Amino acid sequence: MIHTNTNDDTKVADGLDFIQRHLSEPIWPRTISTHTTHGSQVLVYSREEALARFNQAKLVDCSINAYPDYTGFGDVNRQAPNFIFIDLDLYHFNSLMALDRTLRKVLKNIKEKLRGAQPTVIWSGNGYHIYLPIQAFILESESVFAGFEQPSKIFLRFSEKRLSNGKADPCHSNNLSFGNCMLRVPGSHNWKCVKRNNNILGPITEIKIVQKWDGKRAAINWVLRDYRRYLIQEKIDNEVAERKRARTRTRLSTTAKTTPTQCRWIEILLDTPIRDYRKEAIRLIIAPYLINIRKLGYDDAFNLTKNWLDSCEKIKPLNFNGDVRIRDAVRAATRVGYLHKKFSDLKSENEELYRRISNRLGRASYDGE
Repeated sequence: MIHTNTNDDTKVADGLDFIQRHLSEPIWPRTISTHTTHGSQVLVYSREEALARFNQAKLVDCSINAYPDYTGFGDVNRQAPNFIFIDLDLYHFNSLMALDRTLRKVLKNIKEKLRGAQPTVIWSGNGYHIYLPIQAFILESESVFAGFEQPSKIFLRFSEKRLSNGKADPCHSNNLSFGNCMLRVPGSHNWKCVKRNNNILGPITEIKIVQKWDGKRAAINWVLRDYRRYLIQEKIDNEVAERKRARTRTRLSTTAKTTPTQCRWIEILLDTPIRDYRKEAIRLIIAPYLINIRKLGYDDAFNLTKNWLDSCEKIKPLNFNGDVRIRDAVRAATRVGYLHKKFSDLKSENEELYRRISNRLGRASYDGE
């Protein structure tokens, strides 16, 4: 139970008004999230409805999306990337002093690259959030970006990484998009801090304004040259990586005949993109199979798993860092030497996947190891 010791309704209302001044029209409808929604986003149609939701959640974990809701109007990721969000998480620094030092460097970098821009800085309870509205346009509509996939969305990630000199929280910068650019509302409270404070709301749990945006929108053009170079290099790197994965697939396919019969269902899984159960499949099935049954080296196991996960992402975007998940699973399988789960166990955990693999095996069930 959350215990309140002050009436913060006015603070949160003022905080929401402050955030709204950063946003582009239309302001509503827009998604918000609270502790009551467990982080899930809820579409609201007015300031009053948002505040009602925030009050319902006792002002805990109140956030609003920097971008309007366009899910019913075509591609949500085809918008002007006119809001830059940088997340500096204290978890990734040795001390608060180191975090503060990085914040100063980031603000200096923003000022230099965006011609004097002064963003808002928010204390999130666990670090700093930097909010910077800019003048931007839909990059997909520009011929110089026509050859790149979703350049507007990718710009959000590029700008966070580049302007923070790579110091931003990687879980945030690797997954940021128009649909999840959630801004904490000043005056509300961070649930993690509330828990540490014995479920009592107070000054140490409150989201606070450290620096206010000066109201001037810097032009996106100042960083577009660097961004296009980044996209070109990324495209080259991806093509090289894909050729490497193709060579790995070819090399591995030549060893398929030596795969134990009872493990062929995993070979089918590696050729089957799935929408869910990806994290569990990597840790419990694919990594231990490739390392401890196939006896592959780290690079081959990583690349083969990465190739499979890339195919999965095409049918449903990941909500986790794929490279980190694969790395940790492959290292754990190598270190511990554990074996993959049985196919028969899969039936109780993911019956749909079990049926798909069974059908491709050509029989209704398969009780191998």
